[in-house]
Amino acid sequence: MKTAITLLAAGFIAGCSGGQQAARDGSAESAEELHRYESDFRPSDHDPDRSPAHGGAATNGSRPDTSAGYDPSLSADEEYVQGFRVQLFSTTSIDAAKAKRAEAESYFPGEWFYMQYDPPTYKLRAGNFRQRFEADRFARLAAEKGFTDAWTVPEKVFKRSPSPPR
Repeated sequence: MKTAITLLAAGFIAGCSGGQQAARDGSAESAEELHRYESDFRPSDHDPDRSPAHGGAATNGSRPDTSAGYDPSLSADEEYVQGFRVQLFSTTSIDAAKAKRAEAESYFPGEWFYMQYDPPTYKLRAGNFRQRFEADRFARLAAEKGFTDAWTVPEKVFKRSPSPPR
């Protein structure tokens, strides 16, 4: 048993060192390719925390589409900060989510609405609230309009909210 463990450990160590040797013996062509890749690599393009909707907000028309995460065309005034949104509705049906979104937009025409898909659920969220009390106040208004399941959710929001949708 002791011999088997020793042989396994020796094989593991030998396997690890072989890969390092192969990396040191890489060709100049692969080193040049790696340098090209690293020179235009932007980690922020792959950072899910830069997205206000964490994984994408399906938007319409004049509203910014953040489904791909960080948008490099955003100016410094459109940075994201930790804030709050109000979740109005959650369902597994995209048609039901779109209907509720249209209903919410009719009640609150100057507010921002986001549809987020977290499989298998579509979530309808509203607002870019910097303070929790603002989000709680909106949740109470939404509950009065029939969105009885409205609740405040911590989320990344626009630092300075763009002009309201029209």
